[in-house]
Amino acid sequence: MKETRFVAVCIVFVTFAFIIQLNMVSININSKYTDMAEKQQYKKMVIDDSRGIITDINFNNITNTITNYKTLVTAYDTDLQDVFNALTDNEKSVFDDNIKYYKNFIAEVKYPIKNRYLYPTTQRYSDFNIAQHLVGYIDSTGNGVSGMEKIFNDQLKEANKVRTLRANVNGYGEIISKEEQIEGKQSNLLALTVDNTIQRMCEGIAKEYIPNGSIIVMECKTGKIKAMVSTPFYNANNVSLALKQDYSPLLNKALQSYEAGSVIKPLWASVYLENGYNKDKKYECTGTIEVNGHEYHCANNTAHGEINMEEALKVSCNCYFINAEIENKEFYFRQMAKNINFGDALYLTRDYKTTSGYFPTLEELDNIGQLSSISFGQGRMLLSPIHVAAYMNIFANNGIYVYPQVAQGIYNADNKELITNLYEYNQKQIISEKTAETVKNMLRTVVEEGAMGRACPEHLSAGGKTGTAQTGRYNDNGTEILNAWFCGFYPFDNPKYTICIMMHNGGESTYTAAPIFKKICDSLYYII
Repeated sequence: MKETRFVAVCIVFVTFAFIIQLNMVSININSKYTDMAEKQQYKKMVIDDSRGIITDINFNNITNTITNYKTLVTAYDTDLQDVFNALTDNEKSVFDDNIKYYKNFIAEVKYPIKNRYLYPTTQRYSDFNIAQHLVGYIDSTGNGVSGMEKIFNDQLKEANKVRTLRANVNGYGEIISKEEQIEGKQSNLLALTVDNTIQRMCEGIAKEYIPNGSIIVMECKTGKIKAMVSTPFYNANNVSLALKQDYSPLLNKALQSYEAGSVIKPLWASVYLENGYNKDKKYECTGTIEVNGHEYHCANNTAHGEINMEEALKVSCNCYFINAEIENKEFYFRQMAKNINFGDALYLTRDYKTTSGYFPTLEELDNIGQLSSISFGQGRMLLSPIHVAAYMNIFANNGIYVYPQVAQGIYNADNKELITNLYEYNQKQIISEKTAETVKNMLRTVVEEGAMGRACPEHLSAGGKTGTAQTGRYNDNGTEILNAWFCGFYPFDNPKYTICIMMHNGGESTYTAAPIFKKICDSLYYII
C-alpha cells in the first residue's frame, strides 16, 4: 500500500515538472517569436543622407541651394497613378518593382501632389551652380571626383546627420504609424574663401565675354581667392554632356598654364629697378630690334620713338625690354621668377594645386634668343592665371608675395563652430617697398593712358598690364591663336583686390581682356 502511494506521488511530481518545463519552453518560444514580430513591425527608410554642404566665406550656401520634395509611397495608396506621374525619371524606373513586392519607399517628386505630405530635401547642385570648377562634382556613389568635393571627400561624407522615417507596419505591410527621426553625429560644413556676390558677378561677366578662359579675384592682403571662374560652364547634374562639348568644360582653366605675353613685363621692370637700372633712361624704339641675327618686333611693327621705362610699359614696347642693358640679366630674372614660384605648382589648399607650368633654366636663358623672347613674355614660359595674379599682387602689396588660398575651414554646420582651420597666411618679401611703389605707379599710367583707356574704371583708379601672347597654334582658317590677358589691382589707393583675366584665343588684349578688367572694377566699386 505504501509502495503504491509512493509511485502515485512520483507520477504526480513528474507530471507537474513536465508541465512546468513545457510551459517554460512555450514561453521561450512565444518570446522568441514575439521579438521577431516586434522587429518586423518597424521599417526604417532614409529621407535624406546628404554630404556636408560647401559654403562661401560668409556661410552662404554654394551647394544644396535647391529645395526638392519627397513623399512616402506604399502599395496600398489609392492615388498611385498621380504619384507615378509626379515622380522623377530615376524614381519611375524602380516604381513597378517596389509596388509589385509591396515595398514601402521614399520617392522624389517633381511637383506637389494633392493631399500628400511632402518631406523637403536639398539638391546637391543646381543646374547653374556657382563656383562649379572650384567645388567640383561627385559620382553616382556619392564620392568626390574633382575640386573641393574630391579634396575634402572624407570630411564631407563623415559625421553627417541622416533623416529617416521609422514606420510601424502590420503583417501585411500596411503602415500603422510613422515618425521622422534624425540619426548620426553633427554635420560638417566646408567654408571656402570665395564670396558668393563677387563670384556671381564674375561668372555673369565671363558668361557674356569669355567663351574659353578664366577670371581670378584675390584679396591683396590675405591671398584669399574671392572668385575663381572658368569657362565654359557645365552642369554638375549632367557631367556626361560636358564630355561632348567644345573647350573642355570640366577643365579648370584657372589652374592650367598658358603663354603669358606682355603681362610679364612689370616683373622685368622690377628686376631692372632692383639692380640699379635707371627708369628714366631713354631708349629709341624703331619698332624692330636685331639680336644675333634674329629680328624682333613690337606689336604691328610700331615704332614708339624715344621712351623711358614707364612709357615702355604704357605702350608695351617689346624692344625696350629686350634691349635694357643690365649685367647678369638672365640670372636676376631667373632668381626673381623662382622667388614667385614660376615653374612650380601652387598649392591652394591641401592637395588642390595649379599645374607647374614651365620656366626656363639658367642654361636655357644663356641662349640669347631665348632670353630675348622671355624679355617680352614669349619663349619657353607657361604660367597659370593663379601664378600671374599672385605675382602682380606684389606691386599692390608693398613688394610682399602672399600665397593664394581657397579654403577657410571645416565647421560644425549647426553652430558654425570651427573644427579645422584650413586658411594659412603665408608671405615673403620679394622686392623692396620702393621698387613696388615705383612699378605700381607705372601700372596706374598703363591703365589710365595705355590700352586706349579701355581698362580704366569709371570710379577710382587702378593699376595693371595687358598681355597678348602668341601660342604658335593656328585656327582652321590659318589665324594664330592668341591668349589675351589683363592683370591688375583695384582700387589704386590701398588696393583690396588683384584681378586676373585670361582668354584663350582672345585676340588683342587691348580690345578684349582690358574692357573686362574695367567691368569687374566698376562692379567691385559697389562692394568695397
